[in-house]
Amino acid sequence: MKKKKSKVIVVDKYKKYTEIGNMYSSRWRKLDLFIPSNFRLLCAILKVKPEDILMDFMWMVCYGNKDATNKQAKSAQKYFLTAQFGQPSYSKKEIKKMFKELKAVRTLINTTDKMNEEDQELFWKNKHMYLEFWYKRWFEKNTRKEDFSVLEKF
Repeated sequence: MKKKKSKVIVVDKYKKYTEIGNMYSSRWRKLDLFIPSNFRLLCAILKVKPEDILMDFMWMVCYGNKDATNKQAKSAQKYFLTAQFGQPSYSKKEIKKMFKELKAVRTLINTTDKMNEEDQELFWKNKHMYLEFWYKRWFEKNTRKEDFSVLEKF
């Protein structure tokens, strides 16, 4: 009697995290903004587009730009907190904690360039899983009545 060869099937249960889910990814949005005249004048004098300023601010406030200095990120976050965005839903302390957690993710990302391809793939899956978890954890912190999909509006 011949012995059957067993077939090994490798299943990657984390395959869905290979790419970040569309709901949690960066995306382009068309915005129709009223630009104050003084800001337009200043931008024209300094030869900088308002869109570039807004884009830089968004990337810096969340540690999304690897080229941003710590001072730039801290300044953007200070403005964010001073303007009281997200308050009173979240305390200043909680928002600062969110910033620290995003900084930790950026710090880890900055260490991956010497990883081999397989380790990098595993790292990115983990990062994508973590960002989804991070969003849901903070979203549910204040027992919001909306569904997670409210993210689609932003």
